Amino acid sequence: MPPALAQFQPRPGFDAISEQDCGLTLSGKVLDHDSRATLIGATVSIPQLHQASIADEYGNYHFHHLCQGTYTLQVTYVGYEPEKFTLRLTTSSEKDLALHASPQTLSTVEVSGSRLQEQAQSSQTLAGRELEETRGLSLAESLKRIPGVSSIQTGPTISKPVIHGMHSNRVLLLNNGVRQEGQQWGSEHAPEIDPFVATEMKVIKGAAGVRYGADAIGGVVIVEPKALPAAPGVGGEVNLLGSTNNRQFAASATADGNSAKIPPLSWRLQGTVKKAGNVRTPDYYLQNTAFREQNFSGALGYKKEKFGGEVFYSQFNTKLGILRASHIGNLSDLKYAIERGKPAGADTVRFTYGIGRPYQQVQHDLLKVKAYLQTGEAGRLEFIYGWQRNRREEYDLHNVASGNPALYLNLNTHTTETVWAHKPLGNFSGSVGVSTIYQQNTYKYSAFLPYYTAVTAGAFAIEKWRKDRLQLEAGLRYDYKHLKVMQFDTSGTLQKPTFDFNNVSGTLGALYDVGYHLTLGLSATSAWRAPSVNELFSNGVHHSAATYELGDLNLSSEQAYNFEASLNYFGNAQLNGQLSLYYNVINNYIYLSPLPEPILTVRGAFPAFGYRQTDATFKGIDLSLAYNLLPNLTIDSKTAIVRARNTAAEDHLINIPADRFDNSLRYEFGQAEEGSRFSGAYISLGGTYVARQTRLPTKTDEDFAPAPDAYFLLQAGAGATVHLGRQPVEFGITGNNLLNSAYRDYLNRFRYFSEEAGRLLLFRIKVPLDFSKS
Repeated sequence: MPPALAQFQPRPGFDAISEQDCGLTLSGKVLDHDSRATLIGATVSIPQLHQASIADEYGNYHFHHLCQGTYTLQVTYVGYEPEKFTLRLTTSSEKDLALHASPQTLSTVEVSGSRLQEQAQSSQTLAGRELEETRGLSLAESLKRIPGVSSIQTGPTISKPVIHGMHSNRVLLLNNGVRQEGQQWGSEHAPEIDPFVATEMKVIKGAAGVRYGADAIGGVVIVEPKALPAAPGVGGEVNLLGSTNNRQFAASATADGNSAKIPPLSWRLQGTVKKAGNVRTPDYYLQNTAFREQNFSGALGYKKEKFGGEVFYSQFNTKLGILRASHIGNLSDLKYAIERGKPAGADTVRFTYGIGRPYQQVQHDLLKVKAYLQTGEAGRLEFIYGWQRNRREEYDLHNVASGNPALYLNLNTHTTETVWAHKPLGNFSGSVGVSTIYQQNTYKYSAFLPYYTAVTAGAFAIEKWRKDRLQLEAGLRYDYKHLKVMQFDTSGTLQKPTFDFNNVSGTLGALYDVGYHLTLGLSATSAWRAPSVNELFSNGVHHSAATYELGDLNLSSEQAYNFEASLNYFGNAQLNGQLSLYYNVINNYIYLSPLPEPILTVRGAFPAFGYRQTDATFKGIDLSLAYNLLPNLTIDSKTAIVRARNTAAEDHLINIPADRFDNSLRYEFGQAEEGSRFSGAYISLGGTYVARQTRLPTKTDEDFAPAPDAYFLLQAGAGATVHLGRQPVEFGITGNNLLNSAYRDYLNRFRYFSEEAGRLLLFRIKVPLDFSKS
């Protein structure tokens, strides 16, 4: 047996027991998890002791003269996933360590976690090459690569994520650890997040109210930037993009660094500019569908082992044109527009970068302050404060001479979260926390939403128990929300109604590693959501949507119960995949329903919508598979099916995603020879089929037009890294709707007026930078 590295006794306070027995032995075998074959030459190390052992010809490892205490065993072996095992040593012991074979690198979405992941609920992460291929797309369009995630759109410039048929206030967004708070209630209000900031986007599907708070009924989207650099030097990257169709160009640059003179101090600066013109369908341009975007962010961090902090600031600015033909004004014109099949005068529209009325102009500021402290050997305390200001201006087709928007909303939000995670106690680990939200909303020009202040406070506790192949988890959370509104009644008297909501969220889950590359998960969770201010008080023309919306003061809180079973098959040389089955029950489900008659205002007659409440169920299947046909050839398949019912009326729900199937082939050219000018080359070809939505309401709601036909889109992509001397440059091209198919999507509000975008080619260049002297 090769000798172990030099041994060090535990430092003072290292889980030591008085009157230590330091003559203990730890030994065992390193094995393949499935075949149980011994892994000769595997490395087993104990980082606390700076000690390592190499498995001998029988797969045995040995450590001698150990003291009593809790140790972490790190195991590595070529071709296998690195593993960590925690062991409390009180007597000499034998412990076999089983490793899982490394899976082939998947070219599809990277599944978050392997084996026993962080939570029993299914979650998936978009990162690496898959994320790079979405650069230039919006946040919602990028996330559509994850099964179970679609988007609801208002034309080609505005989209927001939909998880299992739910969106807007039911999907919580975390931007760099801060809960995103803007005017997210509108289906035509896109998230104010720059995707270029993210190095990964994680989606947790289903109710997640215990950890993330009230409103997380449909799921959570976590947008995470790259960690600040810890090694001395200055680096960064430049991304350049250009696309056909709307002739978009975008540039994003990042620079970050760390000083050898002050190693704990790191920094980052980032900025993005985008500009795009009118979108073209296969047959005509869409008038006034250009957009512009300018964003920047900066971060400064100080990180030491026992304490540290970070300050982050970002500003998001966008101006979005809205299809001129969508501002109809009355149902008769809407009917004629639907019958025409394309916007009036579409054949005379030409390409332009100009943006006229109607349009939106939005600015979103985010300031984050984070601090952490190691509370001795007991655990870690973390505090996050976030300030956000969301300023939204909506310009319609009226009162042009004044230059004023039809609606101006200014929302200020202050959030705090304090979380203490205790150190593992035996097989238990967990955390407790408290959070607060304070909001104040003001307006100008239109009283569509009132002045209001809202205060929310919550407390939670989550605990996990893990032993060998089994993980159990449980959590509980309480939230209280106080809402105070100020508005004038019809007689001009100022009214100040108040509302109070409170409820409890809970979670129970289990994960089991069956072996043979298979894990099973079961979860039962609950969450709730208080009615939003727009759902209670909206009363007037929603200008960017060109609709009249009516709230309902009698709405009560939604209560959701989510049940899920998941299966994860991983680490196989040929087949990997994930399957989840879910069933959601939502009592007092709030939704926006078309009203039978338009409402006449001084500006015309507008299609009317009112907020209604019912009991609903959502159920469905998410499936993703990756199969290696050949060593370098992989087929990826993703399926998402949602079924939603209005159980009170025994009817279907409106605006639910249609069945979606994505399939693609990818060929990777393998590892290039040393010194080669090209590396990482690949090509892909795939297609997306979206079925017609046939499950439409017939008893409760009536849509303005039938659901559009099914459609198929052909896609392709290619990319490679070119080495220009010591400088790598990554090139990529992605093609969407290559057959230039004419189609309409059921979840696009503009399907009444126009077709979707035609053929588009997106070109990408990424230049990693390293200015360090080494």
